[in-house]
Amino acid sequence: MEYPETPKAKRRIELLDPDCFDEELEGNDQIELSRTEVDFFKDQGFIVKRGLIPDRERLARIVDYVWKCVPRSIIQRDNAEGWSSYEQDQWTKDDSLKVGLLHTGMWKMRSPRAVGTEKFILDSTANHPQVRRVVAQFLDGPIKVCERVRGVYVILPKPNGTAVKLGPHADHAAAQLCAMVLVDDVLPRSGGFTVWPTSHRRLHNYWKTIVSAHWKDDAKEAFVAEQTEILNTIRPMEFVGNAGDVVFWHPRLLHSAGVNESAELGDPRVRYVVPCDFQVDGHTLYDDDVVGPGEKHQWWVDTRHFMEDAVATEDNIWHGWAI
Repeated sequence: MEYPETPKAKRRIELLDPDCFDEELEGNDQIELSRTEVDFFKDQGFIVKRGLIPDRERLARIVDYVWKCVPRSIIQRDNAEGWSSYEQDQWTKDDSLKVGLLHTGMWKMRSPRAVGTEKFILDSTANHPQVRRVVAQFLDGPIKVCERVRGVYVILPKPNGTAVKLGPHADHAAAQLCAMVLVDDVLPRSGGFTVWPTSHRRLHNYWKTIVSAHWKDDAKEAFVAEQTEILNTIRPMEFVGNAGDVVFWHPRLLHSAGVNESAELGDPRVRYVVPCDFQVDGHTLYDDDVVGPGEKHQWWVDTRHFMEDAVATEDNIWHGWAI
């Protein structure tokens, strides 16, 4: 999809190399949010709940499903060398419509026909009772039951010697809270989900409303300038961990798919995560015909804009939250 055109940054962006986040905050092994976690989330824009989904067998079923969905065995689970050497044009437009686009080693496995709505994936990720318990502590109101996740996001190892860069961006989506479920173990420099801490706070007042996908009419250039400053000065954080760990993050946080350097490190592996979106139930929902979510744009996102959304101001970033 195409997003609304924004002014080009006036400064060149020099991304800093990411650090790996493998810490455990106080209370991180319990389902309940600790005060430390709440304070950290409000300041940094994310927390990680280690082992929140304690069922590796159910998560392994998602990995099995990924490989069953590969069209015509273009890439094969037991052929690590082929993960980086497939022919891109083998993956056709029809394949993309059925199981999602594979491009430069990233496969967003999703489809308007099915992928992302499977009950076994929903039950193991977004609708898992322990995930929903954490979400309920963040947001102020009953949590909408998820009808889909964005799919399974797969990153294959990049070929030796090729240049692959992070792609920082803020989502044009209507979630009130997001989560990345680690479906398998993620080692350092193997494509871990990556964020720019504190960027949610610094960019909040440039959006029209708290959950909006649009910038304020007079704030586009300022948004881009602030984003450029963030990317030039803040070191991104790459998440590593084990199957069942869940990263909860603020939807306005700058983020990117990680770069999978595992082949160059001598241990090629595939990275699998399931992105989930959450919002409070009972709002008056509508589709955004410009950027989505809606039937035409960002159909893979389960949440929708709502009429009760508040205008963003300097001091109301936590309006609608329980924290």
